[in-house]
Amino acid sequence: MEPQPDAAPTPVPSVRDWSELPLDALTSVFAGLGAVDVLMGAGLVCHSWLEAAKAPELWRRVDMGRGPRDKEVMAKNRGADLDDPNRGVAFARPSPGQNRLSKSTRVMCAMAKEAVDRSNGKLEVFVGANFVTDEVLTYIGARSPSLKGLALLSCYHVTSQGFTDLVTKCTQLEDIELSGCVGVRGDVMVATGRACLRLKRLVLDKTWRRRWDSGEVAGISMMHELRHLSLARSEITNDELMAVVDACPCLEYLSVVDCYNIVADVALRAKCATVKTLGLPASQDHHYDWDEFYAYGFGTASYHGDIGYGWMSDDRHASNGPYDYGFGTASYDHDMDYGWMPDD
Repeated sequence: MEPQPDAAPTPVPSVRDWSELPLDALTSVFAGLGAVDVLMGAGLVCHSWLEAAKAPELWRRVDMGRGPRDKEVMAKNRGADLDDPNRGVAFARPSPGQNRLSKSTRVMCAMAKEAVDRSNGKLEVFVGANFVTDEVLTYIGARSPSLKGLALLSCYHVTSQGFTDLVTKCTQLEDIELSGCVGVRGDVMVATGRACLRLKRLVLDKTWRRRWDSGEVAGISMMHELRHLSLARSEITNDELMAVVDACPCLEYLSVVDCYNIVADVALRAKCATVKTLGLPASQDHHYDWDEFYAYGFGTASYHGDIGYGWMSDDRHASNGPYDYGFGTASYDHDMDYGWMPDD
């Protein structure tokens, strides 16, 4: 009996070397991730992925603080937050240095600066929730001459001075959203109106307890190119609102639903007749007494999460405005040394 030839060896399936993906393909994939996901995960897999993660076009739009991975970073350092002198003091004026910021805030601020650096001066949209400080705004203002969209959501460390310094440097801004930032007052709108002559969309949602001054109305009245205006919890009156409408002839969208000094009477509706989309408060039988309201010291009402923010949509397929983008998620190693992360 003749010996049988040895059976052919089973071919070993080829393993794709993901590090050899073309740079443009990697950049396209990374564009579907959030800034934190790229900085702490995908961009650290290998050298070629790190190079792709540094592409300036990837950092034209930066959204930080709202995604699930962003919240993981905040939660990971929550123990250090217990030592934060400002913890639980929502209305305390933050110190100018980093020494009074919690570790989670410092980590997020460091990542925001890294994202700005990687944009190489091409940052167009910045969205920051909860962690942003005046120092971060100064960093953005000094390096982002092309900034067109800015949203600050519940950023308790941001002050009027920090916000004013940014808008006076980033004069190309067309879209601003300011929500629940208790350290920012209405007078910043005057500086914004003077500096940002191209502003087309403005959303202001302050907290109940933080009373603004007349600078809010004076500043908005300077924004003659405004198309979209949304005010919530503002003390603006009918006469002031009609003055704003007169000063902003391009206005197409106006919402003052939660402004309880506004009475939706015939005169106001007639003044707003040219506004395509109009949101006014329900009928009221009496003028709202703000002095009595503040005297009782009702709490704040800041929010983000499930509330819709127009062009800042969590739906990556949405197209709600001039800045259409959305970010996904990716996993990362919490214990990795990231280099740029601040020490304890």
